[in-house]
Formats: sequence, C-alpha cells, structure tokens
Amino acid sequence: MILKALRRRKNSRIPIKTIEAEATRLGIERKPVKSIVIPVVGADYVEEAKVAVIFADRFCPDAEEIVVVGDQLGEAFGPLPSRTRVVNVEVDDQVPVDHAYSTIYKSRVTKLMAPLEAQCDSVLMIDADMVMLQQLNVPLLDGCMYGSFRHGGMQQKLKKAGRKFRLTELRGTTRPYLKYHLNSAFLAGSLSTWHKVSKLWLQYYHGIWGVLPDNQPPTDQLPLCCVLDHLDIRSIETGFWTNWPVSKQIGGRPARVPNQVISAHGGFPVSEWYRYLEDPDAELEFIDSNQTRKIRYLNNEEKTHGAAD
Repeated sequence: MILKALRRRKNSRIPIKTIEAEATRLGIERKPVKSIVIPVVGADYVEEAKVAVIFADRFCPDAEEIVVVGDQLGEAFGPLPSRTRVVNVEVDDQVPVDHAYSTIYKSRVTKLMAPLEAQCDSVLMIDADMVMLQQLNVPLLDGCMYGSFRHGGMQQKLKKAGRKFRLTELRGTTRPYLKYHLNSAFLAGSLSTWHKVSKLWLQYYHGIWGVLPDNQPPTDQLPLCCVLDHLDIRSIETGFWTNWPVSKQIGGRPARVPNQVISAHGGFPVSEWYRYLEDPDAELEFIDSNQTRKIRYLNNEEKTHGAAD
C-alpha cells in the first residue's frame, strides 16, 4: 500500500518521515534492525572492524546478530561479543589480478555479497569504519532501501574514465545522473530486498568495472544506482545523523561527537573511539578528510611504495 503511493513520486529521495507517517497510519511498527553486517577485507582493517563490532554490540542491544564477512578468519579478531558471527568468503577468482586497484576491487566484491550472509528479516550493512552510536528503528518495507545521501552524481566516474562508454547497465537509468546519490556505507533493507539487490549489484559491478579503465578506485555506488532504477527500488533518506562523516565534520580539530549522531563514518585513528566508549562527551582528535583519502584509496603501486617507505 505504501509502495503503491510512492510509485507516484518521481523523486528518488523519499524522506524517512514520509514512510514513518504512512506506516503509523497503517499500523506498521517501527522495528530495530536484527542483523548488522560488516564486510571487511585485509588484515589491515581487522582493528577497525573489531571497533565497529564493539560499538554495534554496545549501542544496538536489540540486534540479534552481528555478522563480519570477509577474507579474515575468526581468530584474527580475537574475542568478540557473543552475538557475533565471522563468515569467511573467498572472492579472489572474481578479482582481475592486473587491476591497478585490485585490493579495493576485492573489498567491493566482498561487500556486495555480504548482506546475503544475514539470517534475520531486517538487515543493516555498514562499512568496517562505521560505528553505531544509536539503534536504528524504522519500518523496513520490502522494495525500499534505506540510507543517507551524498552530493556528487555518479556520472563523474564515467568522465574520469577518459572517453564515452555505452554501458548496458546504464540504459534506462536516471540515478547515476542526479545531483545526490544514496551512499552505500550505511544501507538497510528487508532480507528479501537484499536478495534482489545484492545479486544484481554484483553482476553490474563486474559489468561496469570490467569495461571502465582502472585509472580510478572502482566504486560500488555507480552500479547501485543502476540496480535501484532497474529493480524499481525506492530509496529512503534516513537523514543527516546516519552515516555522519567524522573527518569532514570534526576532522583536524579537537571536538566532541554530537549526541544526535546515529552512526559515524570514517573516524581515524580508531583508537579515539575507545576514548569515546569511556566518555561520550570527550573531545576527540580525528584526522581530516584529505588525510583520510590519502591513506584509504591507494592503488596497488601506492600501497607497495607506502609499505616500503
């Protein structure tokens, strides 16, 4: 009933208040997400993923499971909360060995498969550098994907490729060309919606980045835009305080994390989050966004030289 009404709206950004008001009218409950999925690839990211697990366990008490999905075995993380499962997946056969960003390519492939490891009917997937500071309570409807939006149309990825491409995945789409896109670092949906989205998301990811040159980090958000259009999935804007960008908001200066934040993304060094656990009102010192990009989005050669230095 709600989705039928939403189909009359051409705007791909539907405020969460619209969904909540209609759900209340129809007697549909706001429920906490039951599965929190955290994809992580590479030993370098184990510590931040462990911090994400600790925060999810502390601040999302109604979640039934926290699922860590990636190439690391459970022993790598040490002791974890009892609700945590570590699922080991191997995707090396899906990664082009000569891709300039093969490590990032692999992490994206793992991420697109990760929600399918959830066992509950409502699933929130967060990046390994995301910490939950409050529980997400929303009416998760089939056919909707919930998250925050970021500025920057995905067509910029095509421009950076250096020439015009006729990608099959882009046919009949509008979202890749819009001013704002649904950011994939924090996405929630019903399990049935995830089963529809994840498989096609993986297919489109390979289709797009198998054609585009490897002169930029392969993003999972361009194929996501195409998938949402082709499956007619409604994207629900969860608001400013979900997927709150730490490095952009308070990076480079001592500051406290506002009480309104539901989930905080990209706070480095992660050791500062342990200080938050001791005192949520403490002034923390995170690096700024320019430094973050320099250490997070390296190609293989840059990573090798950095290790050598």
